[in-house]
Amino acid sequence: MRKSIGLFLAFSSILFFSCSLKYGSTVSVEDVVPEFSFEDAKYTRVEDGKVSFYLEAGKLEQYKNSSATYAKDVDFTVYEDGELSVTGKCGYLSADTKTEIYNLHDDIYIDSVEKDLKVKGKNLKWNGKTEQLVSGRTDNVTVETSEVKVMGSGFSASGVSNSYEFSAMVSGDIETKDEENEKNDS
Repeated sequence: MRKSIGLFLAFSSILFFSCSLKYGSTVSVEDVVPEFSFEDAKYTRVEDGKVSFYLEAGKLEQYKNSSATYAKDVDFTVYEDGELSVTGKCGYLSADTKTEIYNLHDDIYIDSVEKDLKVKGKNLKWNGKTEQLVSGRTDNVTVETSEVKVMGSGFSASGVSNSYEFSAMVSGDIETKDEENEKNDS
C-alpha cells in the first residue's frame, strides 16, 4: 500500500510540474493590475476655457495597455458651450476615449435636459462617433419626456436625428395636447 501511494505521489508530481494548460500565452501583470486606481474620484474636462464634462466615481481605474477607463458608482454631467446638456448616473462605466465607446451598466439614469428626454435601463452603450445610444435586444429601457412614458426592449436612439425606437413590445402612456385648449389656456 505504501509503495502504491509513493508511486502515485511521484507520478502526480511529474505531471504537475511538467504540464501547462496555457501553451504560448502569458498573462502580464499590466493587464490585470491597474496602472492608476482612484477612490472617490472627481474628473473635470475643460475645452476652450469652459467645462465640457464632469464625472464623480466611487472608484476609477486605468490600465497601462488599454485606452479604456473603468469606473464604479458614477455620476456625470455633460455641458455644451458651457450650458448644462446631460446629467446621468450608473453603477459601472467603461469609457474608451480612443474609440468613443461608452458602456454603462446597473441602475442607469440619463437626463438629457437639452432634448427633454430621460432614459432608465440596466445596460446601455453610447457610440460618440455615430451618436447612437443602444440597449441589448432583450434589455428593458424606460423613456420619458414631457408627453411620453414608455418601456420596451431593443432600444436605440440617435443624437443625429433626435429620434428613438424599440424593436420589441412597448408599453406605456402617451399624452397628447389639444391645440385649441392650449390656445384658450394662454
